[in-house]
Parts: sequence; C-alpha cells; structure tokens
Amino acid sequence: MSRVSLGRTWILAGLFLGALLLGACGNSDGTGKTPGTGGSSAAGTSGSAGTSGSAGTSGSAGTSGSAGTSGSAGTSGFAGTTGRGGTSGLAGTTGTGGNNTAGTGGSSSAGRGGTGGSVAGTGGSSAAGTGGSGAAGTGGSGRAGTGGGSTAGTGGSTSSGTGGLPSCAVGQTTGAPGFGAPALTGMGTSAVKYGSANVTRDGVGYRFITNWWGTGWTSANVSYNGTGFTVASAAGTSMPDGTPIGYPTTYCGRYSETMAGGNCGLPAAFSTIDKLWTGWKWSSADPGQYNAAWDIWLGTASAFQSYLMVWLRDPPGRQPAGNTVINNVTVAGEPGTWIIRYGTVNSRPIVNYVRAEGQDACAFEFNVMDFVNDAQARSATTSGLTLPGDTVRAIAVGFEFWTGPFTNVTSEDFYIKLTTK
Repeated sequence: MSRVSLGRTWILAGLFLGALLLGACGNSDGTGKTPGTGGSSAAGTSGSAGTSGSAGTSGSAGTSGSAGTSGSAGTSGFAGTTGRGGTSGLAGTTGTGGNNTAGTGGSSSAGRGGTGGSVAGTGGSSAAGTGGSGAAGTGGSGRAGTGGGSTAGTGGSTSSGTGGLPSCAVGQTTGAPGFGAPALTGMGTSAVKYGSANVTRDGVGYRFITNWWGTGWTSANVSYNGTGFTVASAAGTSMPDGTPIGYPTTYCGRYSETMAGGNCGLPAAFSTIDKLWTGWKWSSADPGQYNAAWDIWLGTASAFQSYLMVWLRDPPGRQPAGNTVINNVTVAGEPGTWIIRYGTVNSRPIVNYVRAEGQDACAFEFNVMDFVNDAQARSATTSGLTLPGDTVRAIAVGFEFWTGPFTNVTSEDFYIKLTTK
C-alpha cells in the first residue's frame, strides 16, 4: 500500500480536488502558557497580551482604588504610593507602571503598564489587570486578568482568566491574536457523504463540509458547532494508490466548492495583506491513520494555482504528497522545526510543512504569509518550491482519514483574522 497521500479531496461532486491534512495531539517541542485559575462564573478572553505579550499594551492594574489626587505616578516613573489609590475612581494613563513595577487600578478602570514593564497589575474593582511581559494581570471583582507573555490571567470574582496555548502546541508566535472564548453559531450532526453548513465564530462566517470524497468511505457520524467539529466515528478503507476516505473540514474563502464560503476577507491579494493570522486547536486519543493540517489554496483572483499545507500530525504509514524532502527547516517569525515535502498534485505545485512523525502538535497560531514568504525565498535556489499565484484564495483545516475505523477526532477551535495594509 502506498505511503503517500494524494493530498487532495473531492469536496463536492464535479468540483476541484482539495488538499488534505491534520492529526492527533501528542508531544511537541513548544511550550505553552499556563491556564488561568477560574473565577466564580464565566470564562474570560485571550491568553496573550497585546501584539507581543509585553508591556505597552500590556502592563498593570492595581487593587487599591483609583488614581491619586494628582492623577500621576511618582516622579521616578514607577507606580509607587503617589501612583496608587485616591478618590477619583479612575486610573489614568499618567498612573501607569514604570519599567519594572505595575500601576494600581482605580475603582472602575485598570492601570496600564509602562514600556517594558515586567510585573503585572492587579485588577480594579470592575476592570481587569492586563498582563506584563512575563506575568499576568489579576482579575478585578468584575473582570478577569488577561494573560501576559508567559502566564495566564487569574480569575476575578465573576470571570476567569484565560490561559494561552496548551503545552502540546507548536509554540507561541509573537503577535498572534489568541483563541479566547469565542461566540459560536451553527450546530448540527451529519452522517452523509457531502453534508455542509454555514457557521460563525465571533460573528465571522465560515463553511463546514463533511467531505467524504474517497471511494473507500463507508460510514461516518460527525457533529459540528461553529468552527469546531468532532468525527465521533468513521469507517472505510484507503485505496491502493493511497487515496484517503475523506477530509472533513472547516474553511473560509474560495475553496473546492463552486461558491465561496464565509466572509473572513478571502480571497485576498498578497499586496493587500498586512497579517493573515490563523489558529487551530484539535485533540484525539485515536492513534490511527489520519493527519491534521491546514490546506491553503493560492492563485489569482480568478484561478486556483498551487497548494500550501501545514501538517501538525504526520501519521504512521502515511506521508504528504511530494517525494522531495528538506529536513530541519525553521520559518522566520514562527516557532518549531519542520520537514518540507514538495512536488505536484493534479499537475499543480504543492509545498508541505510537516511536523516529524512522533512530534504531533495539538495547536498552532501563525501568520500565513510567513510560510508563503519562506517557500518563495527558498524557490530562488530550489525551483520546486515555487508557489504560483499572488492571492490567498482559501484557508481550510481538517483531518484526512485513510484506513479506519476512527473514533472521537475533534477540531476544537479554528479562526482566520486578516488585517490589510
């Protein structure tokens, strides 16, 4: 039996063949943040502070009250006695922390950290402290602290701090938006070959498809909720040429269905993109033949031309499409070490960035353009890494399944966040 994935999927009858990827949570070489300790009720928001998790947008709030009568911090720039509670009920920008010490929050607002602050604030009575570069804010009575660069916020009385990435993640990417606690809409179940649904995450539209395109597929039971889904069971047998039984996926953009799905801003020309963030978390105890990965379609505004894939799981006995290998690759701006496999599928170039077998990662947030730029830079000396196109047409995540049966493989959360120039 072939070890090589065809790397593509029939999403719906009569349409393009799509790429496939993804897998089970295991050990990783990255380190995640520590989860926040819970408050008395609901969950809070993102586990990272600002764009980098350091002070400036991060910083500090205090517990004691409000900004002093003068409304400013001590002359040294540290949040000392003169920068602490008074009667005004508000911690102004002049009441912020200095380089190493946090400001103190007012009765209705949190103080903010000074540039480069490394100590986190404590929440005021109704607003949360924001994490410093190395430590998290502590929740106020009404809101939770927000995680700092390496530690999660501590829960307030009515809301809990939210941690960052789990320890099995690839690692923390500077500036990533974080997963938070998103609002989801669109839920249901499907046992059919080509089920589909429009779903949302924090008001942004995506598309879910069951996508059991392989001729060896026999049955499946899938539930979905927003951008997450669970393959409770699936059965089938891979074809001798390595064709999988399917690739259930959530996506946004112009993917393999005839119409575009979602409203995340894709397709988007490279020239218009400032950052194109995507994040994904998944989990499963099933050790079987399935992968876990992104399937990113590139091309022009009017035509699909090439595939870029990022695999978090390379299962035993299967490999991505492409026979040429580059080992021990690092990507500027991104954590982790990767193996590149490249070649062609359906006469189109394909470049796969793959975690090594046995080094599965259960979560990753990255800027898509970092991987696009890495491949294009390497193509100057390795022509097979050329990715034709000037546009990101679609981004999808899901699991490519070969020979089963499979149980309880879950896509926990997925997002795309595009900022334009």
